[in-house]
Formats: sequence, structure tokens, C-alpha cells
Amino acid sequence: MLGDAASPTPFGPQEALMTTAASTMPFKRILVPVDGSDHGFHAARTAARLARAFDAKLTLLTVYDAPSAALGEPNYSAALSQALDHARGLIDEARQAVRDAGGPEPEVEWLGGSPADTIIEVAKDGGYDLIVMGTHGRGRLTAALLGSVSNAVAARAGRPVLVVGDGR
Repeated sequence: MLGDAASPTPFGPQEALMTTAASTMPFKRILVPVDGSDHGFHAARTAARLARAFDAKLTLLTVYDAPSAALGEPNYSAALSQALDHARGLIDEARQAVRDAGGPEPEVEWLGGSPADTIIEVAKDGGYDLIVMGTHGRGRLTAALLGSVSNAVAARAGRPVLVVGDGR
């Protein structure tokens, strides 16, 4: 799986798509962005099995929509607190999905910002050699019109990205 190609990769009952940038395996640092969707939690379970197989470190990341300071106080603090509480809840659910799949205890991060840009930045800055993320399974036209975080990450991450569905 070397080069700049995308190839279907069966892993369990779902079909996945692995984009590969020039890299070596086995993977030692795996980043798993989660958004609260079934697809994201399935990606966490898939990454847990990969981390166990490769004896890799696993990090769960959620990117929240940071509120604008233009809200003023106390609205800004309330909105930020709500966003952080939601992010922590997503991380807790994803952490449980990793445990249920027999994966290692993950590190966790939650950051405010643009999802695709933040995921790519964390992957590069953290030296992750694989990103495992869910996709919502939109059609090509819808993804082209609305954009797709998984497509943007796969195109720009500069490292392998395993994109999985929800396992149905």
C-alpha cells in the first residue's frame, strides 16, 4: 500500500477506503477524529483493532465549533462551556467504543476550529502515521456540493487515511 493511491480495503463487515501516501507500516501512532456519528464510533472500533494488531498508540480527537467572542459575556462563556461539554461527551463515547473493541487506552484531544484543517494539523504536528475516520456515505454529488471532511483530509493529510462506513 505505497504510493499516492486509493484502494478499497475490506476490514470486517464494512468496506473501507484506504488512501496511502508514501509511508511504511506497521503504524505506530493512529489518530481517530470522532464527530458523534455512528460512522465515527465505528472508525474508533476499527482503529482500536488496528492499534491492538500493530501495538500502536491511539489518540481520539474531536473538533468543536468554537463560539465567537463577539457573543460577549456571559453568552460566550456559556456557549464555550456547552461546546466543551459536548466534545467531552463525544470523547467519552469514543473511548468506550475503543475499550469495547479491545483497543489500548487512548489519549484524547478536543480542539476548536475547522474540522478538516484541525485534523490535518494535529496529524502533522503529532507525527501520526495513520488517520482512521468515518464517512457519512454521501453520494459523490452531495459530497462535491457540500464538501466532505473525510475527502479533504484524505486529499491533504500527506499520510495514509483509512475511511470507514458505519459497519452496516
